[in-house]
Amino acid sequence: MIGWTRRELLKTGTAGLAGSLAELPLSASAQGTAQPKRGGTITVGLTQAPPSLDAQLTSAQVARAINLHMYETLYARDENAGVVPDLAQGADIAKDGLTYVLQLRSGVKFHNGKTMDAGDAVASLERYRRIGLASILLSGVDKMEASGPLEVTVRLKKVQSNFLDTLSSPGTPLAIYPAEEARKDPKDFKFVGTGPMKFVEYAPDSHATLERFADYVANPNYTKRDGFAGRKEVFIDRAVFRFMPESGARTAAIQTGEILINETTDGPTAKQLAGDSKVQVLKLLPFALNIAKFNHAQAPCDDVNFRRAVAACLNMEETMSIAYPDINKLDGGLVYGYSPYYTTAGTELYNINDVAKAKEWLAKSKYKGETLTFICDTIRPVVDTATDIKEQLGQIGIKIEVKVSDWPTVSTLGFKPDGWHFWTHGLGIEPYEGPAKLMSIWANGISQIKDDPAIDKFYADLLAELDMAKRKEIFASFQRYMYENAVTVPLGNYGMFQVVSSKIKNFVPYRVPRLWGVWLDA
Repeated sequence: MIGWTRRELLKTGTAGLAGSLAELPLSASAQGTAQPKRGGTITVGLTQAPPSLDAQLTSAQVARAINLHMYETLYARDENAGVVPDLAQGADIAKDGLTYVLQLRSGVKFHNGKTMDAGDAVASLERYRRIGLASILLSGVDKMEASGPLEVTVRLKKVQSNFLDTLSSPGTPLAIYPAEEARKDPKDFKFVGTGPMKFVEYAPDSHATLERFADYVANPNYTKRDGFAGRKEVFIDRAVFRFMPESGARTAAIQTGEILINETTDGPTAKQLAGDSKVQVLKLLPFALNIAKFNHAQAPCDDVNFRRAVAACLNMEETMSIAYPDINKLDGGLVYGYSPYYTTAGTELYNINDVAKAKEWLAKSKYKGETLTFICDTIRPVVDTATDIKEQLGQIGIKIEVKVSDWPTVSTLGFKPDGWHFWTHGLGIEPYEGPAKLMSIWANGISQIKDDPAIDKFYADLLAELDMAKRKEIFASFQRYMYENAVTVPLGNYGMFQVVSSKIKNFVPYRVPRLWGVWLDA
């Protein structure tokens, strides 16, 4: 007989603790004199069009901004990225860590009027395992079945301590669809979920429109908005997401009232708009961790002495101030400061800016004065980061050529062993989701292009460990190893400015412009 460990229904999972960032509650009584109003349309200006509105088939940030209003997952992330139940009520986990029995909420409606059951959940997870963009997340699953009308049993091949983290990942969400949609060919899939807003139309070169789902069944265990979970109560009638790549066009549109939310703007524009009573300029920090990566498959970056020389030389304050003025934070942690896994292990080597020490390390290295290639995409802060690092490393005699290309080109080249030595970009969702996600991009040599057995062991140990305290110790050891061996160079956190019309009430910036819990004053 299997021994079971009972998880309380609303306790957080392996990723963390309940959110401690106070959110504005949604009830009128909790709002004091603020009275939520129903009705109206909010138009959001997004930086680009999403590649798909099928949540399981895209990891694009712009897709999440729309999709997480339409679809829900069995578990979700709270304000501080802790794992909490969403469509599931909780999980019974076997003592051996191999079997999970998920109890689903009753009475949940899909946008097509169907009531969700265990068959829908299993069909959706099977679809994800079959064709999901991040299907590897379910590669450790041995068997899934509907063991009751509202009960799903999952058997793992081996212990996977981040299994609930996986179910709650907003990166490429494990969205729950009606079983009949989950079994369709993707080209015939209809955008049907359980979320608080439902699909109306999608014009890929223009906009996507959603409307309030009148039969939405809010999670009764929550009283307020909380990250991607909590109480998702929609007051507006409709949302239009307009695709506006040009920053100036979004700024003009919010000034004229053509849009009411600008997903992101630059620092100078934020300063310009700060005194305008018609808008609110809000900071979202941290949003991503800025890093400089080494290609360990190429000399001299395969030499730890060379990598240590680079890390010792850099002045992170200078780089972050140039690339992300007014919206950066010097922080050497590999997960965000609000994570229960946050640690300062190894950060005594962060931002030491010691040119003499850097020269000592460089003298011990394989570097012979050759010109190295630094790749980056066309986004201005990314180019600024690469350019400033080039100038700083020139102080110790390292020669660099910066090569700028579009993101698809750079992101393809950056996972090949040839053609580059350095690459800078942001890690947004990985530090948010926590250790397992963050470590996974270095396991099997993915990001450094050369396998590192020590990192592989840290990752395997973390996945096999169910005890939270021991998981924290493993992650701290991993972070210390990353610094001591200069596997990569964390530069600091950066954020984004969001601009919101003063007509919108109760908006709080998060990783997507959440429209639940907000209303229009007029």
